[in-house]
Amino acid sequence: MLFSGLKLLLSGTSRDYTDSETSFTHTMTIPPTLRPYFFWLKALTINRYAAFLLFLLGYTEILQQQGGLPSLLPAWRLEIPLLLYLYFFLNQLLRKSRLQPLVAAAPLVLFYCVFDVYFIMFGRMLRITEITELPELLQVLPPLALALIGTLLGLPLLAFLASLEFRTRRAAMAMASLPLLALLMMVEITPNFFMEAFQVTQQEIVFYSDTASARNNGRLSMMLYNEARRRSSREKIAGHQMNPASLVDSDKVIAELKAQRGKRNIHLIVMESFLDPALLQKACFSRNPAHPAFSKLLAKKGGISISPVFAGSTAQAEFEVLCGAPALREFSGIEFDVFTGAKTPCLPRILAQGGYETNATNSYKPDFFNSTNAYTGIGFEKKYYPQEFTAGYDTYFSTGDVTDEDYMFDGVLFSQNLEFITRRIRENPTLPIFNYVIGTYGHTPHDLNSVKRPTVIKMLGKFQDEGLEKAVNQYYYRTEAIAAYVKGLITADPKSLIIIVSDHLPSLSGSKTYKDLNYLGGTVEATFLNRIYIIENGRPVRQNTIHHYDIPRIILNYATKGKYCKEHDCNFTTPDTQVAKNASRDGYLDIMSQAMDAASPFRMIGAKTQCVQ
Repeated sequence: MLFSGLKLLLSGTSRDYTDSETSFTHTMTIPPTLRPYFFWLKALTINRYAAFLLFLLGYTEILQQQGGLPSLLPAWRLEIPLLLYLYFFLNQLLRKSRLQPLVAAAPLVLFYCVFDVYFIMFGRMLRITEITELPELLQVLPPLALALIGTLLGLPLLAFLASLEFRTRRAAMAMASLPLLALLMMVEITPNFFMEAFQVTQQEIVFYSDTASARNNGRLSMMLYNEARRRSSREKIAGHQMNPASLVDSDKVIAELKAQRGKRNIHLIVMESFLDPALLQKACFSRNPAHPAFSKLLAKKGGISISPVFAGSTAQAEFEVLCGAPALREFSGIEFDVFTGAKTPCLPRILAQGGYETNATNSYKPDFFNSTNAYTGIGFEKKYYPQEFTAGYDTYFSTGDVTDEDYMFDGVLFSQNLEFITRRIRENPTLPIFNYVIGTYGHTPHDLNSVKRPTVIKMLGKFQDEGLEKAVNQYYYRTEAIAAYVKGLITADPKSLIIIVSDHLPSLSGSKTYKDLNYLGGTVEATFLNRIYIIENGRPVRQNTIHHYDIPRIILNYATKGKYCKEHDCNFTTPDTQVAKNASRDGYLDIMSQAMDAASPFRMIGAKTQCVQ
């Protein structure tokens, strides 16, 4: 009845209407002055462009409530016209059929879905350079998730490809593509002009917040702007390539390191998704998630370090803890991905030139996040990966049994590294070592081997999350492994610096989980706050809240026995993230200008001064 009545209403006529179910007659009359509005409403309900836009508006409103990016509605200046144009363009590519409107909409809707899923998982907006990194993300997903993604993305895209019509619509396609080509050429060829025009015509760009920028200007629009900014930044680093100011400072630090007598060893351990459940203030567990040995050793000694990422992109955290600069993503979604192996003024190279042996132990594949080129460029003289992934390479460790877990357990990694370091110190006690270790255990989906690591902790209360419960049980076994490792290092190397830091928080069910469980206040900013533990000369110490990129300053201050912080700002107070990033941008550009250039000036300078090759 309702549908028939609506048809009658939109027809603009007056006639008797009989409902067969209720057997009554109803007469509807539309005043002449209102008929144009009803005709407009009728056209709106059957117009594909209006329906497409209304769907996206509704979709983004719903996803916003579920932790996705903001609603499309405020982004009317460029985003909405761009979406309608792209929808028109895709319609021109397809043969006419009843399903044409749906098939043409599929790629755009899927693209928006990818934006939201990526944001929910990683807490940041997708950029063009990061699209090339999605295959690396797919490598670490379980088969079921891969099958689901393949189905959800593959079927609509196959339908789109099957509906393409090239023979009879070439002229229309070519004409329709001109605005798109002009826009892309402007971004790639004249990025500064595009940025200036964007800033004048669009709403505010909030550089410290992808969410706020997307709310103001839209997903696609901000992706284009970020790409133009990346292109513009590449043009601006020429001065940094020829005259990197950070080299002068590095030379001073290197000289200070060389002058030190009785150099002390440094151990830096980066742990994958190391979540401290005690910081989830509204979560209840059947027992203390921390192992008793860990609580006894490091209870109430944990600090907070701000990671550049949430839930993924470990290499971004690595970049910060090893290079001492914020991961600004101005040249790539992952800084390490554009490293060429050229010598770069990061912490490992400074230590190497100051007389340290620099070793990197990575528990995953060497081709992941371009780590071999990155580690070479930043100054690691020796790089070790599991023998399962490096046939023919020199290495000292193996993943061991990863049945039901996929990733190498921290305890297996730590025990082999401890044995390696203990032997190395015994054989050559006078040559100091920088021992960098990065694990992968704790990665989503947090699976445990039920025989070796049975469930010991249950979630209590109304809030239940299977992924979180797994992560908490992993935390119990991981803290046991940390306690044994730290005790072993202190025994073998009592006068040393040990830093253990989480790369980022696990994704769980997205940032909403952290909000619901009030993780350090439950704000979006809190999802970038991670645990850090510092042990100096066998004793735990606690710093104020720092950034990941402050860690090299702590290390250099320890290595120079306090002299580094007499000449540099080491006042680690609770930092303003954006102010700190702006202050560190020149150092970031110095590093990136050297890292991306295989023939950089620093490559030649480093060849003259490097002590250990």
